[in-house]
Amino acid sequence: MDYSKHDHHHDHRIESDVRTHVTYNNGKILIKLEDNKGIPPELTIQHEKEMHFIIVSNDLEEYYHLHPVEEQKGYYAVNLPLNNGTYQAFIDIVPKNKAYQITPNSLQIGTAKTSKVKLEEDTWTKEHNGKTVTLSSVDAIVGEEVSLTFDTHGEKPDPYLGALGHVIIVDEDVKQHIHVHPASEDTTTFNAHFSKPGMYKIWAEFKFGDNVNVYPFILKVKK
Repeated sequence: MDYSKHDHHHDHRIESDVRTHVTYNNGKILIKLEDNKGIPPELTIQHEKEMHFIIVSNDLEEYYHLHPVEEQKGYYAVNLPLNNGTYQAFIDIVPKNKAYQITPNSLQIGTAKTSKVKLEEDTWTKEHNGKTVTLSSVDAIVGEEVSLTFDTHGEKPDPYLGALGHVIIVDEDVKQHIHVHPASEDTTTFNAHFSKPGMYKIWAEFKFGDNVNVYPFILKVKK
């Protein structure tokens, strides 16, 4: 697989030919897709799935990476009980023969609204389920390729969705989604591009045995 063709930076602004609509009812999320004529688009399989669905709370504390399945033409669903609050949903798809730009779909559960937060840099080493991952120090600059190298401390992750890991990045304002993948199939280095300076939250996903561990990091991107 040529991983370079499967990096989805989504930081260039294009006119999208596909509209997305997200609703939530009693623990079930429903996603409707349609083009400008109201016709459901055909989707290309990317990293073993038709759809990668990322939902985060406005304060960037809650994070989910799911793979909804098509229940009927143009309608995808996944079960996810959510706490009351405000969320942003990002639908990562590759429609066939149609331009598509990921934009956040706001989702309000209950009446209590979740405020956005100011991110502050934290530690570069995180532990989850007994597995430790360190993000190497990086000088992230707008407009340049930023290599994110994760040290899994001698434990090679198992293949997960066609790669050794996945990295999702969302900006502090919860408006921009950057989904990148390893530079090659046998590395835990990821290449990302940023179009704006500021603070970003990274969720690095690595599979060890039966567990997919998620490691959060904060990154400052400079001009």
